[in-house]
Amino acid sequence: MFILENAYVLTLNENNDFGRYSILIKDKLIDDIADKSTVGEAKLRKWKESGSFEIIDCTDKLIMPPFVNACLRSEATLIHYLLKKRNYEDTEGDLCTELIFNYLYKEIPGEDTKRDLDNIYKYSLVRNLKSGVLYLNEFSLRKDINHIPYIIDSINITGQRVSVCYPIKQDSEVIRDFKYLNPSYYLVNENHITVYDISQIKELKNHGVVKLFVEAATNKQVTDKFRQIFHKSLFEFLEEYSLIDENTSFINPIYLTYNDLKILTNRNASVIVCPRDLVNFTSRYFPIDDFAGHGIKFSIATGWLGTDLMKELRLLRNKYRELNLSSLELILSVTKIPYGLYFDDSSYYSINPGSRADMIFIDFSDSRFQFFPERPDIEKVCDFIVDNLSSYNISAVMSGGEFRCLDHKLLTADEQEILNNVSLTRTRLYSAGKYEELHLKKVKESIAERIAEKEDEAKLFPDKSEETEEIPKEEFRIKSRISVYRQRKSSMQNSLFDELTESNIIQSDDSLKSPVLNLLISEQHTPADDEALIQTKSVDEIVINKLVPQRSKETQKKVNQESKIELPKDVKLRFGDD
Repeated sequence: MFILENAYVLTLNENNDFGRYSILIKDKLIDDIADKSTVGEAKLRKWKESGSFEIIDCTDKLIMPPFVNACLRSEATLIHYLLKKRNYEDTEGDLCTELIFNYLYKEIPGEDTKRDLDNIYKYSLVRNLKSGVLYLNEFSLRKDINHIPYIIDSINITGQRVSVCYPIKQDSEVIRDFKYLNPSYYLVNENHITVYDISQIKELKNHGVVKLFVEAATNKQVTDKFRQIFHKSLFEFLEEYSLIDENTSFINPIYLTYNDLKILTNRNASVIVCPRDLVNFTSRYFPIDDFAGHGIKFSIATGWLGTDLMKELRLLRNKYRELNLSSLELILSVTKIPYGLYFDDSSYYSINPGSRADMIFIDFSDSRFQFFPERPDIEKVCDFIVDNLSSYNISAVMSGGEFRCLDHKLLTADEQEILNNVSLTRTRLYSAGKYEELHLKKVKESIAERIAEKEDEAKLFPDKSEETEEIPKEEFRIKSRISVYRQRKSSMQNSLFDELTESNIIQSDDSLKSPVLNLLISEQHTPADDEALIQTKSVDEIVINKLVPQRSKETQKKVNQESKIELPKDVKLRFGDD
C-alpha cells in the first residue's frame, strides 16, 4: 500500500482533469485521490497518520494511465533492419527473413527453437513494459499454439495483460485452456481466404472469440484479384456474413473504396495504424483523414518495425500535419481508445477512485527533460508529452498496485540475463537465416554487375586516346622488320625504262659517231620528208644490231618479212603504235 504524494497527475477521466494530486493505493486499486485544496490536504494528513502506507515523494513525477499497444509483433523485434526490405506490394518478401520465420514457425520445434521463443517473448514484453505498455495485442503468424506457454511465462514477469492473436484454426478446446489470454482470430492475405475460414470464424464467435483482426487491402494486386473473383471487395464479402461489427479491426487498410468506408462507419469497426510500417512498406497515402472524417476509431501501434509508441505518435503527426490532429487525440489513440476496444470498458481506464492501480511514472528530475506548465491546461500537457516523451523518460511502472519497474530497473527478473539470452538468440536467428552468406553473395553480385556495366560502356564508347597510347609506335612500322629479298642484276641487265648513260652502257666508237635515240625522252615528231624517215630507220637498225645478238639468217629473214610494214606517205608514226 502506497501514498504517492504531490505528483502531477494526468487522469484521463471524463473531464480530463490535470493538476497536483496525492494518490492512495490500497489492495491493487486506487482507493482515493486528494488535491491541493484544504479538503485534500486534510485527507493527506489523515492517510499519513494511519502509518500503514509507504509514502513516495512524486514532486518531480508525472503520473498517467499506462499505454496500450494495439499491434505488437514480438517475432520481429530482432530483425527490424531486415524487414525494412519488405513491401506491401511485394508478396514474396526477403529471403533471409523467410528463412528466419521458417525457423521460428516449426510445427515441432527443437530445444534451441524453444529457448529462442522464450527469449524473444521475454525480451519483447520486458522492453514494452519499461516503455510504459501494460496492455497489448500480441500478433503471431504461427499456425499452432507452441508459442503460448512462453507468452504466459513472460506475462508472469511483467504483469501485463495480453491478448493473443494468431491465424490458427481454433477449436473449443483451445478457447477453454487459454481463454484468459483473450484469444482472437487474425485474418491475413485475403487471396487465401476460403468459405471454410468464414464458417470457422462464425463458429469461433459462437464460442466466445469475439475479436477479429483483418490485415487486408494492403496489396493492390491482391485486392483487385479478390474483387475480380468474387465481384466484390473483402469488406463487402465479410459484411454479407455479418463478420464486421464493433469487435472487428482492420490493420493498415490502404485500398479502400467509398463503399468500404461506409461499411466500417455503419458497423462501428475500428482501424489500427502502424506509422513506421506505412512509411517503409508502402509509398501510397494512408487515408487517415477519411477515418477521422467518418468518425471511425483508430489506434496507433508499433507493428513490425516500431519500437516506441511515442515515436510512432510523432511520426504520424509529422507525416499528416495538415490534418491538425490534436495532441489529446493522439494520446487517446494509444491509451483510452484501444483499451476500450480490446480489453475493458474505457470508463475503468483512468486515475480515479475505484480504478485498478495501473499507472506509469514520467521523471522530470533530468535537466534535459523539464516540464514548466504555464497553467494546468490539458492541451499544454499533451503537447509536451507528444513533443518530448520517449521510453527513456519513464522511470517506473505499476501494475495492480505493484511496482514492476522502479528507477528504470526491472524488479521481477534479472534484466541482464534476459539481454544475454536474447543476444544468443539473435546469433542463432541470423545463422538460420543465412544472413552472412546471403550478404556476401549480394556483394559479389553487385561487384560483378558493376564490372559488366563498365565493360559494356567501354565497348559502346571506346576511348581512342587510351588505345593510341597503349599501342607502341614500332607496331606501325612492322614492314621494316621483315627482310626484303632484292634480286641482283648484272651491269648489262637494265630495264627498258632505265636511262642510258655512259656509266651503264658500253658503246662502240661507231655508235658514238651515230646519233642517239632515246625512246622515252625523244620528242615525238614526224620527219619532214621521206629521206629523213629512211635515214632515221637506218640509224635505228644500227643501234638495235649493236644491242641485240645476231640471230640466225632464217629467223632474221622471217622477222624482216613480218616487220616490213608499208605505211602510206601521209601517215604519221607515233611512239607506241604497232
